[in-house]
Parts: sequence; C-alpha cells; structure tokens
Amino acid sequence: MKPLRVVAIVPAAGYGKRLRAGKKKPFVLLGGKPLLSYALKTLEASKEISGIIVACERPCVKRLRDIAKRFRIHKLIDVVVGGRTRFESVRNCMRKIGASFDIVLIHDAARPFVDKKTIAQAIKTAAKFGACIVAVPESDTVKSADSSCFIEDTLDRNKIFRAQTPQAFTYRIIKEAYSVSKGNNITDDAGLIEKDHRVKIIEGSYKNLKITTREDLKIAEALL
Repeated sequence: MKPLRVVAIVPAAGYGKRLRAGKKKPFVLLGGKPLLSYALKTLEASKEISGIIVACERPCVKRLRDIAKRFRIHKLIDVVVGGRTRFESVRNCMRKIGASFDIVLIHDAARPFVDKKTIAQAIKTAAKFGACIVAVPESDTVKSADSSCFIEDTLDRNKIFRAQTPQAFTYRIIKEAYSVSKGNNITDDAGLIEKDHRVKIIEGSYKNLKITTREDLKIAEALL
C-alpha cells in the first residue's frame, strides 16, 4: 500500500494576551526554548508527517524561519501570514496545500507536549473515518447556565470531552470545509464539519495542555 502523504498545519499567529508575557505566544520561552519549537520538533520527528506549514503574523515570518533552522525542522514547507482569527490562519495554510496530500493534520503551536504516538493514531483514524480529533474525558461535574448564571441543567459528563489537537482529516473533507465556511463562532476545525460528517474521537492526554495563562506556563515548566 502506498504510504499516506500527511501535511501538518500549525497555527501560530496568536499574541497570547492572557499569558501576559510581553511577547508573541509562540516565542515565549519554555525551558529556555521557544514554545513553538516543541510542537515543531515532535512533528519533525514523526515519521508519518511529510511536510509542515506554519501560520504566523507578518513581522514574525523571518523569526519563525530562523527557529525552524535552529531546531532543524527540515520538513517545513512554508511559513504563511496568518489572519485575525485561528480560522483565517488555518485557511491561509490550506490555500498552500495541494491535492498531493492525503491527510491534513492541524495542531496548535501552544500545545508543546503532543507525542508521536498520538499523532500517528490521529492520522490512522482520519484515514479510516475521514475525520478525527484528540480529546480527553471530562472529569468535573459540568453545569449549563442561563445568561444570569443560574443553573439550567447538570450535564452527563460521560458524554462530554474536552477537545484538543491534533485534529486530522482527509484532504477532501477539510479542504471543502474551509472553502465554503466563514468560520463564524468556530473554535476548532472539527466544528466546521461535524454537522455533515461523523468525527471520531480518540483519547488524548491531560498532559497535552494548551498554554493560555501564566499558570499554564508554570505547569508546563513543571512537566518538562
């Protein structure tokens, strides 16, 4: 069987206001290295990944290329200018991808602890079902509330998962989604297609946290 060609998209155009680090989030230091470098190194080391495309703000393009060179990210295909939203950044990357790729895997730059096994499983599952996300089961009791913050209902946490990345899709499915959608109120890529396509969930790791706040960064430092 012909090996799958897989391209990894890494949206890295966020500023990270809640992190309050005084610099763009992808370049915040974690263990003395740029946050972005951790995800890039894992994707580079993943034998399933054929190429990598990163989206960042225009002033950061050269800096990101320098990081890729420093950390020997040889699979980097291109660095594109991101948009105002995550949706726009991924869409800009999608415009650089041709039909020669079978699978598109999308991973947040701010998730440094993704592992090669999870990446491989996401790709394999997407090839089988067309769409796959990594997620972890909810462990807390979850409430829904009205606009005044009064409880409306207690949700069944056995049916609730906290979505992570990577998220992987066949080229055709995700290309179509980004071609027709405007991305309104969508916070992850699966949200673009889950009304029209079944999306398989595979279990991720609670260690695969997203760095959003200073507290997250402290936890990440402890996990190194």
